[in-house]
Order: sequence, then structure tokens, then C-alpha cells
Amino acid sequence: MKSIGFFNNKGGVGKTTLICNLASSLAVNKKLKVLIVDADPQCNASAYLLPEEELEKILLDNKHNSLDSFYEPIRRGQGYPIEMPTIVRSERFKVDLIVGDPKLSIREDLLATDWASTRNGESRGFQTTYAIKELLSRLNNYDLVLVDMGPSLGALNRSVLLAVDYFLMPLSVDIFSLMAVGNIISSFDNWRQSLEDAIAKHHRDEGYNFQIENKDITWDLKFLGYVMQQYKAKTKGGIRQPVQAFERIIEKQKDEIANLCSAFNVNQSDVDLGVIPTLSSVVPLSQQAHAPVFSLGAQDGIVGSQYTRVSEAGEYFHSISEVLYARLFE
Repeated sequence: MKSIGFFNNKGGVGKTTLICNLASSLAVNKKLKVLIVDADPQCNASAYLLPEEELEKILLDNKHNSLDSFYEPIRRGQGYPIEMPTIVRSERFKVDLIVGDPKLSIREDLLATDWASTRNGESRGFQTTYAIKELLSRLNNYDLVLVDMGPSLGALNRSVLLAVDYFLMPLSVDIFSLMAVGNIISSFDNWRQSLEDAIAKHHRDEGYNFQIENKDITWDLKFLGYVMQQYKAKTKGGIRQPVQAFERIIEKQKDEIANLCSAFNVNQSDVDLGVIPTLSSVVPLSQQAHAPVFSLGAQDGIVGSQYTRVSEAGEYFHSISEVLYARLFE
């Protein structure tokens, strides 16, 4: 099983649209068994993947175990729970889902407090910090687990990033998204150094290394790449290109991406996963239908020239999923 966190600490970059449509493309075209974990307290992925009445029924069912509930035994000092969060099916996207929970935002306090314990080399701190990794270690019946994350550099997202194999960065063409890359580099470097010091202290104090699934925990996060989104394009010589106003920001972003690649020791030529120009006319219909953009039809309100946009969306998402599949499984 491979796991990827979709992360940018700048909001409004099309992250949820990207993760849901790529998951569906990989499930449908590559026949992968895909699970999305909605670790964003805003729960946008859950609302996209499931019809409102189905989502409401799940959340109000007393038998439903939320992602947040996984933390409750840890908070009480009882260790990791035996029971897993409830997994449901998104029929139109053809993927499984662990539904999000707004209460996850409250867990930030627990995670932040126990991060201090982690840095002090205490087992309790490691247990809380690595709860998501413990959860992911139990999902080996899936080929791919994708984690949707909120736009912050807080304790919850740190826990997710310490759990996944890779992170993928959705980027929008704006100055704030550009500045976010620098924040990410700085935070990741700080987390890595703190974790390495904590691991060494735990080993000195306890005489053993903290493990998940019988494996020593380490800083082993890898940068999978980025997807440039939501820019206006023009056609020149039959090739789509960003308009001039966006070209300037894209060039500056390349410098920041180079710094990020350097920090993760990857080649910059390998991390450009693809582009998705603005699809504003069909994305709202996709959200209303709780269906992938590329599968929309007349029953979802698609008319006239919108069929062209649906076809174009399919080309964008399927192209990126081909790159991801090759990178992860070939």
C-alpha cells in the first residue's frame, strides 16, 4: 500500500477537487483499490464524494466510528483502539472513504501538547503523534490511500505528514501560494530536526526505538510532486499556455520548487505532475452531482459546450493519474 497526503498550507488551491478526481481516475482506469481519508476538519472531500442525505445518515448513525474517535482511547491513556473508523463507498467516484469530522480541529490541542512530549522523547507523545500512521498501517488491503488535509501547518497536519509515504502539493498561480512553499520548507526542516532529536532521546532513555507495525519510526516523508491549478490559459500554436500575468508568478514558483526539491533530494524535472487550467463551469456541477468531473453527463446538467469542458477535464486528470501510477507502481 502507498499513501499520499495532498497538502498546501495555502487554501483555495483546488486540493479537494484534485484528490477526489485523481482517486476516481486511478480507481476506474487503473483498477486500483483506493481509499480517501478525509483528515480536513472542514470535511470538503466527504461532502464532495457523498450525497447530502447519505452523509447525514452516516454522521448521525450511532454505530459510525469517525476518524476523530480513533484518538479517544489515546487521549485516555489506553493506547491505540482495536476498532477502526467506518469505511463507506462513493459509488460514482468508485472509491472508499473514511468520512471527515469537524471535531478533528479540537484534537489539535491534544496533538500539540503531546508533540512537546514527543520532543522530550516520551512514549506517550510518540503514540499520539503517530496515531494516523498506526491507522494507515492497518489499511494494507488497499493499493493506495490518499489523505485530504486542511490548509495549515498545525499539529494535525504534522501528524498526517509523519504518517504518509509521500506528499503531493496542489499549487495555484498566486503570490500567496508562492509564499506558502517557503513556509512549508521551513516547517518541514524544523519538524525533521525535532523528530530526529526526539528519536535519539527516546532510545537513550528507554533503550529501544518507538515502532509502528514492528518498524522503527523515522523521518521518511518524500515529495512526490506538484500540480499547477486554476490559471487561465491561452492557445498558441495549438499548445495551451498560461496568460502572461500568470507566467511571471509561475517562474517565481519554480525557484521555490527548486528549493523544495533540494530539501527532499529529488530532481526538479521529476516533480511537475501536470496542469489543470480553470474548470469553473463544470466543477460546481461535479460537486452537486457528487461525481467526477470527467464522468458528468446530461443527467447532471451538462449542456452544449460544457461537454467539451468535461472532455478536457478528463484529459487533465487522466494524464496526471497516468504519471502518478507510473511513479508509484511501475
